[in-house]
Amino acid sequence: MRFMSSVAFSLLCTLSFATCQMVSAQDSPWIAPNPFDIQRANQAKAYFNEGMRLHEAGDFPAAIAAYKKSLDKDPKNKLVHHYLALVLSQSGDDQASIPEFRTALNIDYNFVQCRNNYALVLKKLGQTREAMNLFKQCIQIDPKYPDAYYHLGELLEQLGDLDGAIENYETATRLNPNYPDAQRDLGLAIYKRADANIEVALEKLLIAEKLVPTNPKIHYYIGTIYAADARLDEAEKEFRQALACDSNMAIAHWELAKLRYYRGDLDRCISEIKQTEAISPEYTKTKGYPPVDPVELKRKTAVSLEFKNQRIQAVEAYKELASLVKVNQDILKHINDLETQLRREAKARKKPPMTYDPAEVDAIVARGINQMEDGDLDSAKLSFERAIQLNPNSFEATQNLGAALETMGDLNAALAKYQEAVALNPQYDGAYYNVAYVLEKLNLPADAGSVYKKFHEIAGRYPYDPRHIVALQQMQAHDQAKQDQLRKRGY
Repeated sequence: MRFMSSVAFSLLCTLSFATCQMVSAQDSPWIAPNPFDIQRANQAKAYFNEGMRLHEAGDFPAAIAAYKKSLDKDPKNKLVHHYLALVLSQSGDDQASIPEFRTALNIDYNFVQCRNNYALVLKKLGQTREAMNLFKQCIQIDPKYPDAYYHLGELLEQLGDLDGAIENYETATRLNPNYPDAQRDLGLAIYKRADANIEVALEKLLIAEKLVPTNPKIHYYIGTIYAADARLDEAEKEFRQALACDSNMAIAHWELAKLRYYRGDLDRCISEIKQTEAISPEYTKTKGYPPVDPVELKRKTAVSLEFKNQRIQAVEAYKELASLVKVNQDILKHINDLETQLRREAKARKKPPMTYDPAEVDAIVARGINQMEDGDLDSAKLSFERAIQLNPNSFEATQNLGAALETMGDLNAALAKYQEAVALNPQYDGAYYNVAYVLEKLNLPADAGSVYKKFHEIAGRYPYDPRHIVALQQMQAHDQAKQDQLRKRGY
């Protein structure tokens, strides 16, 4: 909810009293014609200033008391009624705020900021039509007031009217180009529309990012658009930037986990999921962040552990997953299959001992991952090479060596390692997606399209918006048709 429409409340509280009134000096309700009224006006003003100070400090009960004392001295002051309404709503008592908003508007029908904030409270209470009417009234009173257009756009988007929402968001940003929320939501609404233009949507979000570089939501949404457009490296930077702004943004951890999964990085996928699960859903709700589905978190954890060949841990994760879903017969059957494999492996332990210590290999891979995270690519490369020397069949070591080579700029060597990793773990869908992505980097779109097709055969669907991949596959089909035609003609 965006209170104090044209200027943030925290800023208002730092301004002079005359500025905070939003009225001219000659119309000020604090100026009185006789000494007795002047004394009451000064007392009202003092209580109001105290209320603003407490309000800004977050001491809502004391601020409420101070505003009420101010109204005892000057009951017809629209500004105090408005601020009292605001603090009542912010303290959680939306119903009590409504009479105060109405009183302020009875005093001054054209008090547009108050009408806007009253509409926001009604919107919060689910009184959509009433809120919409108030926003429209704001626009009638002041056609150049951007906040009303923005919030009207929000309501229209909630009602499924994307065209109407976009029209109002565009008006808000035209009236105030430095309006980050409107720029952000305009970009998202354009992207959601069926004829979405990703570049236009991204342009609006990038404007919002410049206006508010520390807003994690903006970085998160830019990341999702980059991911949908198969710009995975840029998407990862935005998700990480969102987490730099708020390390407890669960949805950013989750998107980063998924992205690392599709980049073939199971270790950091699992690590990000653990961080996601540690964040309270209540915090996510309070911040207004998109929620994360705990079922999907557990599913991705179980699958990742299985692909890492950590079957015991995978079984436990699948059991937790089965407890979270109603229709779980397939999951229970898979658990049974995994436990059968574990029993079979236990019986076969009389085979000759391994020539390496699996725990040592895991430790070296973990060290290499940490070195990569710290930017020490040369040491990471040596660590992964050492792990492969000990166990040539280590998927994690091979895959991470490819990642180190890719980061170092040696894409051809990275691709070779990624392809070796696919051979070591051919059921892992993310490894194919990663190979396809690197083929794109090597400017081999037709080959990338072919590998994306293999990914789809295993996974059953694409993880992001498929338009980019469909375009690649159309290119591949066109090239194939051209080659067939050349073969038929013989030249």
